[in-house]
Amino acid sequence: MKKLIGVFIGVVFIFILIVGYTFLPQSVTEVFDRGNPFISQKDVYVQIDKQPEKISHRYEYSLTGYTADGNEQNVNFTTSATLPKNTYLKVDAKGSYVKTWEEVEFHKLPSNVKENFKK
Repeated sequence: MKKLIGVFIGVVFIFILIVGYTFLPQSVTEVFDRGNPFISQKDVYVQIDKQPEKISHRYEYSLTGYTADGNEQNVNFTTSATLPKNTYLKVDAKGSYVKTWEEVEFHKLPSNVKENFKK
């Protein structure tokens, strides 16, 4: 009986962790994603197609990007200045954590990514 109660408590605890992680603020999930060994780091390509949200002295972008194999992924990052519209970026992302980003030209994008962006 004690063993069954222990298993039940363990399952409830894991469920609470999963649900809690889902509803954490973006800044907290970025910290978890950064150190999570189960999330792989990958390049995500995005197009600046909308205005950022100004938060304090930074500009926050929330964009839909694509990996080199064409899979869709949401990316959030901040900059100190606004980026020109229709700029293409290669974002080094690990889950919701963005390590770095760099500008790339359209012709250097992977072919699976080009299909999803307008030139």
